[in-house]
Amino acid sequence: MSIALASAAAPGIAPRSVFSLPPGALVDPAARAWAPFAQSWDDLPRDGWMADGGTYRRRRYAAFRVAGAQSTRLPHCAHFQLRDHNPLNGGVARWFAPMAEATTGSPLFQALLRDTAARIADAAAQAARAWMVEAHQFRIEALPEQPGLPTPEGMHHDGRDWVLILLVGGGAYAGGESRVADASGACRFARRLTRPGEALLLNDRQVRHETTPIEATTPATPAWRDTLVLTFAQASER
Repeated sequence: MSIALASAAAPGIAPRSVFSLPPGALVDPAARAWAPFAQSWDDLPRDGWMADGGTYRRRRYAAFRVAGAQSTRLPHCAHFQLRDHNPLNGGVARWFAPMAEATTGSPLFQALLRDTAARIADAAAQAARAWMVEAHQFRIEALPEQPGLPTPEGMHHDGRDWVLILLVGGGAYAGGESRVADASGACRFARRLTRPGEALLLNDRQVRHETTPIEATTPATPAWRDTLVLTFAQASER
């Protein structure tokens, strides 16, 4: 399935920097392997590093080296962003709970790493290279009169080369629109991911992104939004 080039309809966005991927382009939510993959989001501990004191985010984290068909999970490490990239939570080494081996070792997840790297090479019109990939499982929760913030830092760069945002699921929420800004800061692309398996692939050096808050739509029903975020940074060739 070909990549849909979202930036074609977004004047001001650098060409080949924003790609909208339908379900099935990277992962197929109809496949048998999808259910246990998605269910792993039910076991995410709360993010204890929120400088705003928020309790609306749960997450797990893992890092990998991906080169061609080879993917190697790296020893568990802290996640770090400069404050220039994340003014809320940047500037500190944050240790998150590791992703489960059953999740990262699954054929579905391994194929997702390799296929995303291949699409990046195609988008950048360059030979395949080695990547340092950081994987983040996120669950954002909302309560009545207490929205959940997918990107509390606002419009931002992640400080890597490429970013994949994959919708895994959710329920009983409104909002959660993904927005992409050009170099001037103007929002040039906005889309609400609504279907599990739908994704955005972004050139993090050329555009910034954010996701609007989610709000509970039914007072007695828990509201949540699950995503997998993969960031790709060029790895040293060794």
